[in-house]
Amino acid sequence: MRIVGIIILFLLTALSSPTHALEVDVKVSSVKVDIGLPFAPEYLLDSDTTTAWAGGGLSGGPGQWIDLIFDIPIRVNQLGIFNGNQAPGQFKEFRRIRSGRIIYDDGVETRFWLRDESGEQIIECRRKPSKTIRILIDEVFPKSELTGKMKVAVSEIKLYISLMGTPGTKVKDTPDPNHIPAPPPVAPDRIVPDEIITLLKEFYVRQTSLAPNYAELFAADVRDRNDFTFEVFKQMQRQQGTYKVLRSAKVNTDGLGFEMVQLDGQFAEIRVFGAYRVKVADLDTNLEEDSVFVVSKEADGWKIVELDGQEDIY
Repeated sequence: MRIVGIIILFLLTALSSPTHALEVDVKVSSVKVDIGLPFAPEYLLDSDTTTAWAGGGLSGGPGQWIDLIFDIPIRVNQLGIFNGNQAPGQFKEFRRIRSGRIIYDDGVETRFWLRDESGEQIIECRRKPSKTIRILIDEVFPKSELTGKMKVAVSEIKLYISLMGTPGTKVKDTPDPNHIPAPPPVAPDRIVPDEIITLLKEFYVRQTSLAPNYAELFAADVRDRNDFTFEVFKQMQRQQGTYKVLRSAKVNTDGLGFEMVQLDGQFAEIRVFGAYRVKVADLDTNLEEDSVFVVSKEADGWKIVELDGQEDIY
C-alpha cells in the first residue's frame, strides 16, 4: 500500500527558516479492511488524530511496518507517534505499539518503546540524512498471539526534521550522547519490586566497571562459578591493557525498564530492557539491552540465580 502526501514542516535548525513542502511516500505492510471504516495509510499524515491507519492480515501487530520514503535525504531528529486509534471511544478497540525498531536505509536499527496512552510520544532518531525510514512493530498492547482479530493502529506520525545544518556547525549523525533515554513503559500487571530493581541496576554498574564485589550479587550456590567466570574476564582485560580504563567506567541505568515475567515462590524471572549509558575514557554512549534474569529471595535479600543464556552453558 502506498500514498504520496505533502506535509508542511518547519526546519528545526533555525527559527527564522521558511516553511517547506516535503513529499513523503508512505508504504505499509497491510491495511485492515472494514466496510465504511477506512484505515488507509494516508491517515498517518493527515494532521487529524481522529483518523488512523490499522494493519490487516492475520497479525495482531507484531511484524507490521510503516515505511516513510523521502524524495531527498532527510535528517529526521525525532518522530512524533500518536499511538493506537485515538478517535473518540476507539483507543481500546485496537492494539497499540509497545516496542519496535526504526530501520534506516543503510541497515542501522534503533529500538524504541511507547507507553499505552493517548497523545503524542516522541521517539529519538539517529540524526543522519536518510531517504527511507521503516517503523517495524515488535510488540503491542495488549500482547498479541500469532493471529488476532484486534488489529494494531496508529493515528498520526509527525516528522521533526532538519534539511540543512546551521552554518558553521557540525551536525551529529547520532543522537546527543548527553541524552539519557527514558525507561521503557512497563505493563501495570508486571511491576517489579524496588529491591529487585536495585539489585539488577547494580549488576550493570558492577559488571561494566569490573567491580571486585560483583559476585556478591549472586545467590550462594551459583556465586563461585560466576565469580570464576568474571575473574577470567578481568584477567583478559588486564592482558589487553583495558582493565584500569574499565574500572573507571561510569554507568547510568535510568533508561532501563524492568518487567516481571514470572513469579514462582521464592524465584522470579525478570526482563530488563531499554538502554543504559556508559562513560569510559573517550566513549560516551547508550547501550541497548533486552535480557532476562532469574532471581531468588535469599535470607539476605534478592540475589541473581541465572543470567540470560546461562541455561545453555551450565
